[in-house]
Amino acid sequence: MSLRITDVMVRTAPFSAGTWLDESRISTPMSPYPAFAERRSSWRGPGSDLVWLYLGTDDPEVFGIGQTRGGTAVEAVVDHLVTLLPRTGTGPAAAAEQLRRAAEPYAAGGAAAMAVSAVELALWDLQARSLGAPLHRLLGGRSGPLPYYVTAPHPDTLAEVDADLLAGTRYVKVPMAYGPADGPAHLRDNLDRLAEVRRLVPGHIPLAVDCFMSWDVPYVLRFAAEAAGLGLGWVEEPLARDDLAGHAELRARLGPVGVAAGEHAFGLTEGLALLEGRCVDVLQSDVTWCGGLSVARTLGEVAVRRGVTFAPHNAAMHPWALHLLSALGPNVLTEVLVGAGAPAVVPTVTDVPGAGTDKRAAGFG
Repeated sequence: MSLRITDVMVRTAPFSAGTWLDESRISTPMSPYPAFAERRSSWRGPGSDLVWLYLGTDDPEVFGIGQTRGGTAVEAVVDHLVTLLPRTGTGPAAAAEQLRRAAEPYAAGGAAAMAVSAVELALWDLQARSLGAPLHRLLGGRSGPLPYYVTAPHPDTLAEVDADLLAGTRYVKVPMAYGPADGPAHLRDNLDRLAEVRRLVPGHIPLAVDCFMSWDVPYVLRFAAEAAGLGLGWVEEPLARDDLAGHAELRARLGPVGVAAGEHAFGLTEGLALLEGRCVDVLQSDVTWCGGLSVARTLGEVAVRRGVTFAPHNAAMHPWALHLLSALGPNVLTEVLVGAGAPAVVPTVTDVPGAGTDKRAAGFG
């Protein structure tokens, strides 16, 4: 990359304020605390906000845009890391490694991985634009539609999904409203929600449930047993992210029902641990959280080699992830989120230069 970075802008923006992601009753790690059980907006605060990064160069037509989450806390880390960024001559992966090393002594883990992600994604975007090429060309991918699954907040929302979109989905996923903290009586409410989805979705399309790290092994096993006949394909994030033994046990005992996780695995080591521990059937690394595109690329390649489906979290809203998925072969899935403020359409990789991010849409005029 011969262009010189001359301009850096960082801004935060609300991500899910007022949507079902914040306001619906969903089982979460905070469900054991009644004051925070009804909605995520009661406890997530600014940590759920988007962080956008703009890197401008001495060529006004060449720039890079990256994104992560974490609000003002992560924005502060990004602000620091970009001061350490080589202004010229360093590729995205090498620059990101330098930033990871700088953050290791004081901020290793979630905040640092998220901040590095934003910087590295912007560098990939910038590099592709400098070559006048779509990002997928740098990754060995191609343009066109991608295989996908649909995440809906509630069975009622499925009525709003385009018929063609629903016809082409590989799975339909819904979040679960309750977990062990709510007592055994509410297990039936979760099963009823899944059964309602089953009535609305053609029988050949398997279903999935999102548990947001709030269930335990006995609860998952009981739920899966009682959901037999409903076409349950996978259980997502059933346990705390660092409970590798529990994930491996579930994978061994759930039979035809798969285990999905990895959305909250920060960094290459945590992602690889899920694969090496035989913990998942579906790996859901988030390219804007895990440390960037290079980390996600390695995880995706390892997952696909091991027969694990690579399905990055919220990928349809992350153009960098779409370009990556186009390069990883058939055993990938794109998550299409319904009702989160963006149109739910078949995810498609384009041939426009860079990742396809629009600086005005990102708030950089």
